[in-house]
Amino acid sequence: MAWSPDLRKLLSRTLSGSRAGQHTRTVQRMAVLSTAAGICLYLLGHAVVNGFQWEIPQRMGRFWGHLQVRNLKSTEQAFREPLSLDQGLRRRIEQEPEVLRVSPVILVPALAQTSAGMEGLLLKGMDSVPLPFPAGTLVQGQIPEWPKPNALEILLPKDIAADLNLEVGDKLSVYFMQEPVRMRSLRVVGLFEMPMQSELGRPVALVPSALLNRILGWGPDLCSHLELELSNFEKMEFVRNRIETKLPMQQECLTLQDQMPSLFEWLNFFDTNRLVLLILLASVGAVNLVSALFILLLERQNSLGILQSLGLRSGPLALVVWQLGMGLVFKGWLLGNVSLGILMLSQLHFGWFRLDPGSYYLDAVPLRLAWDEWALINGVVLSTTAVFLYLAAVFFAKRTIDRNIKFS
Repeated sequence: MAWSPDLRKLLSRTLSGSRAGQHTRTVQRMAVLSTAAGICLYLLGHAVVNGFQWEIPQRMGRFWGHLQVRNLKSTEQAFREPLSLDQGLRRRIEQEPEVLRVSPVILVPALAQTSAGMEGLLLKGMDSVPLPFPAGTLVQGQIPEWPKPNALEILLPKDIAADLNLEVGDKLSVYFMQEPVRMRSLRVVGLFEMPMQSELGRPVALVPSALLNRILGWGPDLCSHLELELSNFEKMEFVRNRIETKLPMQQECLTLQDQMPSLFEWLNFFDTNRLVLLILLASVGAVNLVSALFILLLERQNSLGILQSLGLRSGPLALVVWQLGMGLVFKGWLLGNVSLGILMLSQLHFGWFRLDPGSYYLDAVPLRLAWDEWALINGVVLSTTAVFLYLAAVFFAKRTIDRNIKFS
């Protein structure tokens, strides 16, 4: 039987006519829904993984710096020497296009004490608090405007404030372990979420750098290190290599990944979850699509036997079955992407799915999906599905005609 448009229409009506059984229609709906669910869930999972892998390092870098410039420490030195601020070097670093902020930072360990107890703190002295506020949500109080003359203020992690029974406006006694031991009474001006505390070694509180300069006896041109915030943390290595060419021999530049390797190992583990999700959803979708094609051919076995006796070969049948299967795939693809758009827009706007900032550094599930990634994933899915369905259609078409021949 020669292939023609009329034959294609006849086969299409035969396989998808209105007399299709309820079971067949149910299976076809399941195939469409499973395809839609697979595409939507994988793209959504991909967006969630991208969101975590982008937002956490980006925000962590805002609090701790994506890059740090500091002095090298030799094996003979017990402590690292303070960094002398070279304004010319600072200006050259600030001219790097990826650098958003360069801040001198002073780090000093201390003990905080109230009548409720005592807690160890790492005081981080800064000239001004980076905005937007880096460490999650400000729970109480306000962001102070530094520098202020002789300011004795502190931004405290919420958990530490709860342990010490402190609220905004209360006084906190802070002891500096020096010879002799010094004490300062600081006013709590704000409480903030302190996420990933274990990554920083101990709770970090923010104070004006002028306070720590006076405690240490340092001049205004000394600091522990320079903290650099980047517009894109993925360029840390690239920017670090450029900055190191500007540094003197006794200084080094460290990336956030150098300082917190376990954080990035945890984020890289999400790639395994993404692969597992892809395999599971692809397997379920493939089984449902193949089942729909198989039942479609079985229910039309008698009609196909008549056409076979008139000379129908497996090639035209396989092509029509493939076209019908791709029709189901396209419906599922369209439904899946529409559902994805609704879910992403609602999450980005309303933040339905919440997180514990103390554990995840974020208060809502982040979503990040670039247009080129969306197009690439959809293109790969459609092309792979088209090849897979054609092979399945050819296999089932041959088997169906063979059975019809035996039946005849």
